[in-house]
Parts: sequence; structure tokens; C-alpha cells
Amino acid sequence: MKKAAGILLLLPFFLLNSMVSTAGEGEERRWQDESVYYIAVDRFFNSDRSNDEQVDVEDPQAYQGGDFAGMTSQLDYIEELGFTTIQLSPVMANAPGGFHGFWVTDFRAVEEQYGTMEEMRAFVQEAHDRDLSVVLDLPLFTAAEHPWLEDETKSSWLKEGVTEAPVSWLDDLPQLNMDNKETAAYIKETMNFWMEEAEVDGFHLVSQTGLEMTEDLDDILYTTSVADSKEFSQPLRDVFAAPGAVKGKAVDNSGEAVVQHLDGPFTGRFTHEAVENGQNPITRWRLGLTYIFTTPGLPVVYYGSETPLDDGGNPEAAPMINVKAGNEELKQRVEKLTSMREQYPAITRGDYEELYNDNGLIVFERSDEEESLIVAINNASETKTAELDHLDSGLQLRGLLQDGVVREQSDGTYRLAMDRETADVFIMEEDSGYNWLFIGFVGGVLLLFTVAVIILSRKSRSSEKA
Repeated sequence: MKKAAGILLLLPFFLLNSMVSTAGEGEERRWQDESVYYIAVDRFFNSDRSNDEQVDVEDPQAYQGGDFAGMTSQLDYIEELGFTTIQLSPVMANAPGGFHGFWVTDFRAVEEQYGTMEEMRAFVQEAHDRDLSVVLDLPLFTAAEHPWLEDETKSSWLKEGVTEAPVSWLDDLPQLNMDNKETAAYIKETMNFWMEEAEVDGFHLVSQTGLEMTEDLDDILYTTSVADSKEFSQPLRDVFAAPGAVKGKAVDNSGEAVVQHLDGPFTGRFTHEAVENGQNPITRWRLGLTYIFTTPGLPVVYYGSETPLDDGGNPEAAPMINVKAGNEELKQRVEKLTSMREQYPAITRGDYEELYNDNGLIVFERSDEEESLIVAINNASETKTAELDHLDSGLQLRGLLQDGVVREQSDGTYRLAMDRETADVFIMEEDSGYNWLFIGFVGGVLLLFTVAVIILSRKSRSSEKA
């Protein structure tokens, strides 16, 4: 069953409004319950060679061959990572060379390099069978070669080209004039088209400033501002690309939707930024992912972050992913984080309170009426300690990522000692005490092993003397 049929989910980048969605199986789901995996369609997986007309794997600015069939073949991979929503880069028909999907020539046709509408629909259905929602990027600008530019009756539909573009392939693209009622109606009808023909669950609108939508388009809850994309994402990248103080985006309990992400199609890969800083990207990703999955908001992970992909610092040359060559440690971290968001609603809907933040160690609490969790992220290059003195007596903090247990000290505090560049999420529960039965069992096994070694050693010496 679809998890979020008909909803408009947040996608990775920018200023949004709050939103509520209705989930399947009779349970109400909200935007913050989701975990999004963003796929650049052309750079994901090539399964059908028959549509490779424009493919040139030697040219990073050309199509690389990713298609609908390829994405369908890797749905088990995405499901195993634990994501609940898949976001796709624009799948509409593009001008030649538009591997990124933003040179739209027909808003109501699929790009032939990706396959057919039937294959698109099959992908969405297979995703729904795995309880995954599918959301489409919908650009509010066209290719420079769009037929509307030569149609006098459409002159009021367009306005001047995109400026302040974060990537060159957005430079000077004609923008849709969303103040024009006919244009706005066309976009709404286009969304209905994709929901009926491909059965997608929602849309993410990408525009120049994020302010182009008119009030009468009730289905649109937000848009992306490409002009503000770098300003939006860079603060978190600066925090986690190297050791240092944790000064993330401001978070509160107002219910406003906040997208949490470290990279995307307009920003370049976070992996490369960490490497440029002389850091281990696996370590940096573990810390950054823990933050975006446990702070209030919607975590959006760009394809290949779990492997992790490096684009050499050029977001316009996004590499293909190799799902078989990924980093197992990083994949496991993603799987644990997505699982925690499903298991503990306090992480997705609970209140946020910062408890400690000094010299690279941040500790915060996520809590609701049912449970409380403590998140500790040590972004420093040395061991850090925080003492919590606000918790009730008789509790223990059980680590969900590193399996440690923190117990109450004699003075009533709880002492969190975090090794350098590590993170953990602790569930707050009653102190179960030491498991003496288990300790006794392990001690007994060690004792028997020691006795056996002594006996064998003595027999060996006796045999030598004989």
C-alpha cells in the first residue's frame, strides 16, 4: 500500500511551509515522519541499453545511461537502507544534452533517455509495493529551445532567464511566469497529469526565488529557490566537513518544516569537501547524517552519500553510483538512523532541547509524552565529556548506535564521555542494573577455558618428560 499517496513531500533544499500528509494503513503521517532518498535519474543505474542514444560515459557533461528500469532494479537496495520516500530529478522530456532534467521541452512527456511512461509507471508501482512514496522535481523554467518561445500566444507565460544560478546548466533558462493565471493552471494540470499517468505521490517545485506560486494553487506547499541553494546548505556542510564547533541551523518546536541535507544537485558532494579538508569522509558522514536524522526536520540524502560518492568538487559532473562498491559501515549507519526514525516517534515529532554545546560536543534531547532520547555528537578531534544533571534518578541511557550504557553517578548526574568524532543516540529507560546472570555465564566460560588450558599444558609437559 502507498505510504503517502497524494501528499506533497519536501525535497532537499530550501524554504518550505509546514505540511501534513495522510499515510496508508489508517495511520496519519506527517512530513517529518519521512526519510527521503534523492535520485539523479541519469546517474543512478543503467539497465536498458536500448535508450542510450545520447550516452557518452567518457563525457561527464553527457548522459551516462541511468533509466527507469535501472531504478526499478535497485528498489530493494533503497528499501534496505530504510528510506520511506524517493525523490526523482526531473523526468520530463528535455532538450538534447539535458542529462540533469532541467532543460524541459515538454512538461507532460517522459524523457526518452530514461525510458517510457509505462516503465515510469512500473517503477512507481514497484516502489508503492515496497511502501515507498515517489515525488517528482518540477522545474518552473524551460529549455532555451522550448516551443513556447516561438509561440506569440505564450509570450505572457514566460519571463526573463534564471540568474544567480548555482550551476551553469541553469544559466539564463526562461522562467515560467506563475503570476499568469493560464501558466499557473497549466502547472496544476501538469501535476494532475503525472499523478494520474504515473501515479506519483507529490511534487517539489524548483524556481528562481521560491516566490512564484500563486495562492490559488492549493496543492503547492513550497518551492525551492535555486538562488538561495548554497546559502541554505552551506552552514551544515561547514560544521561537519571538519572538526569544530557545532552550530547548525536553528531548530525549534514550532512545527515548521525544515529540510536537513548535506549535499544535492546544486551544491556538489559533501564527500569532496571533507576530503579537501584532509578528513576521513566516512567519519564526517557518520556525524553529519546522525545530526540531520535526529534534529527536527526532514532528512534528505542525495544518491551515493552512503557509498560515498565524490564529484571532484564539480557538481556539474555528478558521477554514477556503484551500489556494490559502497562503504558497509556508512550504509549501516544510514540503516540504523532510518530505523530509529520509524521506531521512535520522539525523534520525528518530539520536542527539541539543547542540553550542552561546547568545543565540538553537542548534546540534545528529543522527547514526547511517551519517551525521551538523548543525542550526543562529538565533532571534536579529542574525547569530550558532558554531565547531565536534569534527569530523574534511577535511569540508564542505552546507546542505540554504539551499544554502551550510561548510568547515574553517585552525585545524581549522568556522565556522557564521547570519543573523538563519534555520535550516539541514547534511549532513556529505567536502570536495569548489571546483568549478573550474563556476567556469571561469561565468567564461567572464561574459567572453564582457563582450566582447560592449564590441564592441557600439564599433560603436554608430562608427555615431554616421558
